[in-house]
Parts: sequence; C-alpha cells; structure tokens
Amino acid sequence: MKSTDPALLAFLEEQRADYTRSLPRRLEQVSLLWQQILRGEDLAQALPTLERHAHSLAGSAATFGWAELGLAAQALERALEPHVGKDEALAPQVRAELGRAVEELQQRFYNAS
Repeated sequence: MKSTDPALLAFLEEQRADYTRSLPRRLEQVSLLWQQILRGEDLAQALPTLERHAHSLAGSAATFGWAELGLAAQALERALEPHVGKDEALAPQVRAELGRAVEELQQRFYNAS
C-alpha cells in the first residue's frame, strides 16, 4: 500500500480525529486528578494516576499531530516523577510547579483547538 493511498490517508485522518475528540475528556481527567491532589486526597493513588495520564499523552500526542501538547505532557510527567510513591503533602513550591505544568498542558490544547 502506498502512503498516498486515499483509503490509508482517510483511515489515518479518522484516527487523528478520534484522538482529538478524546482529548477534552482526557484533559478533564487530568484536571480532576490535579484538584484531588490540591485537596490532599489519596495522594498515593492520585499522583501515580496523574503521572500515567501525562505519560500516555506524552507518548501519543505527537503521533496524532499534537506535538506541543506532548511536550507539555512530558514536562508534567517529569515534574511528577520525584513525588510519585510518596504519600505526603506537597510543598508549596512543588504545588506551584506542578500547577504550572498542568496549566501549560491545558493551554496547549485549548489554544490549538
């Protein structure tokens, strides 16, 4: 099959469209987890779950045409890594850093869509 095959191109575009349609829900999950973390609720579960969401977005976004979103997700993942596995309140400067990373992730999507 050639890469210019219309059926292949249509399939790839539909995959990209499906991914794009999934982003608001996925970013809402990020937001809900971040709010849970800010409230200090179940950090042992919320931090690794948020890291997994960021990791998933970091790995898939560029594939579907969202390279900047992927970079922001990667930055969030890296910021979260040192805090995963610790069931302790986050220091104010850590909360601020993570908050900026979450906000940047959200902005990369909403500014591009």
